[in-house]
Amino acid sequence: MALRGLSVLELAGLAPGPLCGMILADFGARVVRVDRLGARGNMNILARGKRSLALDLQRPQGAAVLRRLCARADVVLEPYRHGVMEKLQLGPEILQRENPRLIYARLSGFGQSGRFSKTAGHDINFLALSGVLSKIGGSGENPYAPLNLLADFGGGALICTLGILMALFERTRSGKGQVIDANMVEGTAYLSSFLWHSLQMGLWENPRGQNLLDGGAPFYTTYRTADGGFMAVGALEPQFYKLLIKALIADPRRKRIWAITITMIGVVFFDFAADFIDGPIKAYLFDVCSYEDKERGLHYHAFFTGFGGALGYLLGAIDWAHLEIGRVLGSEFQVMFFFSALVLTLCFIIHLCSIPEAPLRDVTKDIPPQQAPQDFLLSSDKMYQYGSIEKAKNGYVNPELALQGEKTPNPSKQISKTMTMTSLLRVLMNMPSHYLCLCISHFIGWTAFLSNMLFFTDFMGQIVYHGDPYSAHNSTEFLIYERGVEVGCWGLCINSVFSSLYSYFQKPLVSYIGLKGLYFTGYLLFGLGTGFIGLFPNVYSTLALCTMFGVMSSTLYTVPFNLIAKYHREEQEKRQQARGGSLDSGERGQGLDCAVLTCMVQLAQILVGGGLGFLVNKAGSVIVVITASALALIGCCFVALFVRYVD
Repeated sequence: MALRGLSVLELAGLAPGPLCGMILADFGARVVRVDRLGARGNMNILARGKRSLALDLQRPQGAAVLRRLCARADVVLEPYRHGVMEKLQLGPEILQRENPRLIYARLSGFGQSGRFSKTAGHDINFLALSGVLSKIGGSGENPYAPLNLLADFGGGALICTLGILMALFERTRSGKGQVIDANMVEGTAYLSSFLWHSLQMGLWENPRGQNLLDGGAPFYTTYRTADGGFMAVGALEPQFYKLLIKALIADPRRKRIWAITITMIGVVFFDFAADFIDGPIKAYLFDVCSYEDKERGLHYHAFFTGFGGALGYLLGAIDWAHLEIGRVLGSEFQVMFFFSALVLTLCFIIHLCSIPEAPLRDVTKDIPPQQAPQDFLLSSDKMYQYGSIEKAKNGYVNPELALQGEKTPNPSKQISKTMTMTSLLRVLMNMPSHYLCLCISHFIGWTAFLSNMLFFTDFMGQIVYHGDPYSAHNSTEFLIYERGVEVGCWGLCINSVFSSLYSYFQKPLVSYIGLKGLYFTGYLLFGLGTGFIGLFPNVYSTLALCTMFGVMSSTLYTVPFNLIAKYHREEQEKRQQARGGSLDSGERGQGLDCAVLTCMVQLAQILVGGGLGFLVNKAGSVIVVITASALALIGCCFVALFVRYVD
C-alpha cells in the first residue's frame, strides 16, 4: 500500500474521475467522494474503497466545508469543465493559497484552454479529435469506438493518475503542490504515440483495417469458427508464426518446394517468351525493311519497350493485396501473374493476326539442272563476305552462306549445302573486328544495366529503407523491406517511362552529337547516376536518378542496332560500286548480325544471375550499384576507343 496516509478528495463525476479515485484507493489512499445532493442513479460502480460525503457546492455553507477539507487534503480530483470551480470560488488559486502542498488535478475532456474547453463531450468525441478514431475499424467500414475504454479510461483516468503520482514525487523535493491539467483528447493522443511515430516505418500507411495490427494481416486478426464463435490469432513473432503455419499445413516444407518449383517454371517461360520475340522483330527490320524504316522501327521498338516495362513495373508498385482484386484472386502475386498471362495471351493473338507471311520455298528445286549459279563476287577486303547470301543473275536465290576466305570450286555442289551449326559458329568466329567490338560494348552495357536492374528493388529495400528480407515475413523489418521494394518498382517504372521519352528525343540529338556522342553519353550518365545512388542512398535522389536508367536502356535498344544498320549500308554501297552501280539489297542475311548482338543480353543475364547473386549475399545490395557504375564507366571508355562509327 504505497499510498497509505494519502488524503484524496474526489468530486463526483462520470467514469474517468471515479476510476482515477478508485486506483488511488486500491493502493492505500484515503479517498472521500464528494457527491451532489439528491444525485440520481447508482454512483457506486467505481466506489471501491471510498467514503462518501454529499455537499451542495452552490451554497456558501457547502463551499466552505469543501475549503476546510482541502486545507488538510493532499489531492483534489476535479472532473468539471473550465470555469465551473472558479465560479464557485473553489479554483486552484484559492485552495492552494490556503494549502500550498495541495495537488489540484483537473480531469476534463478538452482541457482548460482552447476553443473546446467549455464544450461538453464524450469518449467518442475525444477519440475523434485525437485522430485515433480514424484508425479504428474494418476495411471499407465506418470507424467505431472500442467501447469507452480508450479515451475515458486510458487517455483520461490512467494519464491523470500518472500525473498525480509524479506530482506527489516532485512534492517530496519541493514541498509544493501542482495544478494538473489532464484531458482526454491529449491523453489519448499521447497513448497513440507509437501509432503516429511508426507511420514512417510503413506500419499504418494503408487504409483503415488493412495494416499489420488493425486486422489487415492474416496472422493478427479474428476468424469465425465452425461453432459460430470467434478465434483471435496473434502470431506476430516468427516462432509463433511457424507454429501457426505448421498447424494449418500438414507438410509446409513440401508445399513450399512445390510452390517454388511452379513459380520458377512460370518465370522461365515468361522470360523466354519475352526474349524470344525480341530477336525476330529486329531480324525482320534488318532483313526486310529499308534503311530509313530500320531507324524508325528501332525507335518505335524502344518506345513500346519502355511503355510495356512501365506497365509491368506498375504491377509490382501497387499493393494489390489490399485491393478488391487482390482479395478475389488470393494475393498480390496472383494478381501479377494474372495480368502477365493476360498480356502474354493478348500479344500472342495480335502477333498471329498482325503481319501476313508468304510460305518459304525451297528455291534450289526451282533452279533448272542445266543452269549453274554464278560464282561469288568478292570485294578486295572481303567485307561483305561475312554472312552474305549470293543471288544468282537469273533471279534465283543461292541459300549458301559465303564464308570468309572460302570459294567453292564446284558451284553445283554449293547449292545442295545447308546451314549447319558448324557453319554458323564459323561465321560468328570470323566476324569483322568492328562487329566484334560492337558486340563487346553491347555485352558490357547490358551487364552493367542488368547488374543494377535485377537487384535494384532489393537495394531499395535493404540499403535505402534499411529493411531485412531475411527476417520473418510478419516482422517489422520485413514489412519495411517490402515497402522499399514497392518504391523500387516505382523507380523502375520511372526508368521505363523515361526510356520511352528519351527514345523520342534521340533522333534530333543525333544531328548534334552523332551516334558516338549518343552512345558515349548513355553509358556515362548511367555510370554517374548509379555511382551517386551508391554514395547517397536517399529515397528521393534515387528515384530522380532512375531517369538515368531510362537513358541507358533506350541507348542499348537503339544505338548499337543503328550502327549495324550503318555497317550494312556501307557494305551495300561497296557491293554497288563493285557491281557497277547495281544495288541488290537481298544479298546479305543481315538478321544474323542482329541476332548475335541480341544474344549479348542473354549472355549478360547468365553472368549477372550467376555471379552477382553470390556477391550480393556476401557484401550486401550496395555492391549492385557499385558494380553497375564501374561496368558502365568501363563501357564508356570502350565505346569511345574501340567501336567504329560510320558517318
